[in-house]
Amino acid sequence: MTSTLDDKAEAAIEQFNTSSQYHPPTGYSGPLWQIKNDYPGPFGTYATPGDAPGLPLPDVPVEHPWTKIDFKTKEGALQYADMVKDYCWEGNRSVDFVVQKNTVRPWFHAPWMHASANGREPLKGLTYERSIPPGEFASTQRSALQNWAIGFYNAPGTVVFKLLLTTATDEEVPTMKGSPAWKAVIAQQLSPLVTPSTALIRNDYASDVRLIQVDWATVDNRSPIGWVFGTFMYDGTLENIDDPWDRLTTVGLTWGNDPQLTQAAVDKGQKPVQSWINPAAEKLRKTLDGARPSWGYNGRLNGPADNFISACASCHGTAQSFDAPLVQPGKLVELPPAPGDEKKKKKWVPLNERLTMTWFENVKAGEPFSHRGALSADYSLQFTIGWSNYNTWSKTWKIQLQEKQEAQEAREKNQIIPLKTTLLALPTRRIVFRPPKGAEEDPEKLQALLDSIQIEDVPKRAGPEFDWS
Repeated sequence: MTSTLDDKAEAAIEQFNTSSQYHPPTGYSGPLWQIKNDYPGPFGTYATPGDAPGLPLPDVPVEHPWTKIDFKTKEGALQYADMVKDYCWEGNRSVDFVVQKNTVRPWFHAPWMHASANGREPLKGLTYERSIPPGEFASTQRSALQNWAIGFYNAPGTVVFKLLLTTATDEEVPTMKGSPAWKAVIAQQLSPLVTPSTALIRNDYASDVRLIQVDWATVDNRSPIGWVFGTFMYDGTLENIDDPWDRLTTVGLTWGNDPQLTQAAVDKGQKPVQSWINPAAEKLRKTLDGARPSWGYNGRLNGPADNFISACASCHGTAQSFDAPLVQPGKLVELPPAPGDEKKKKKWVPLNERLTMTWFENVKAGEPFSHRGALSADYSLQFTIGWSNYNTWSKTWKIQLQEKQEAQEAREKNQIIPLKTTLLALPTRRIVFRPPKGAEEDPEKLQALLDSIQIEDVPKRAGPEFDWS
């Protein structure tokens, strides 16, 4: 069998337009999710014929009403977040977020998010996200929770939002009472205590996943990183709100990484100045009494399903054409209770804080996190994953083509030959730190090794040939 560049281009187009590589459940007859990828072209052009507008010209500013709001005050932050949410909901909520049906303004999905073991499931286009370990979000949370999400992009002025849904029950997370549910084909989970590391093996039935979090980001040149991020959590304690999709409490806003907020500064009582946490959300977190010591690292912003050892802006700041790890490893330790307080507090202690703080630099929009030939994905981790998935597909497409042809020939002969290759571009965002043999038995030697690492070499060395081990 021979193949040409034209064959590859045709195959790439087919993959580009693929909504999900996973099959719906046996006997399912309902609607399937479809990707919307007729993206605007640059400078007023459009990818396909139609009336939708193209991207704004470079010298044509796009203003939204929230750009006149001071997001650094409590009142301004809440108003800013509500305005963005209303903008995202308009034309989308009434059609259950099937953006093809939105008659108000165009929205789009990120490409190539289907092409991995964690890729889009077929009913709602959800991708497998970070799971929540038992007890992290609430003291009553006995099982590990799967989380699934879908993102939406709006070109003019750039607004992004993501719906994140979970397998949590009311009994495990009391604030989930009344949360809206979608049906989705999620990962097979053999133990309630452990979620699978990937979603390669899916159930042959649809499960309920329920809204836990809504993330959003807007371009705003008043921010030192060029973006303002925010997150809502579903809050079943809110009253007199008929539509469950509106039962949302703002967790907070962030417009930078607080690069000056070291552990020493925190220990002296300093707080983030480039994040604002809603006191109402902080009260909910403490009431749920989970293991997470804060929303984000040392008081920065992150959502309820996110990793509390990082932050919205620090994670998304790593978005580029080469995977970069999101966090530095460490451990959660218990602190003795404060005088007069019986409850112990928890604190995340990174393996090496000097390395960790390199993730909390204020990377400007459009600049890569690392400098070894990486291209910026401008704070979009979904574009980073798409890049990774495409590169994996590009390197293996001939093998896949051959296997598909063999499978087709087998079907014609009433034989079954399972496909041996699937698109398993699994973005690995971990630092694997392997100290020399014996170093872990000598704390002084290990600390000397860590101290010898040059800070400027850490995120800057991430690239196609760099081995974090």
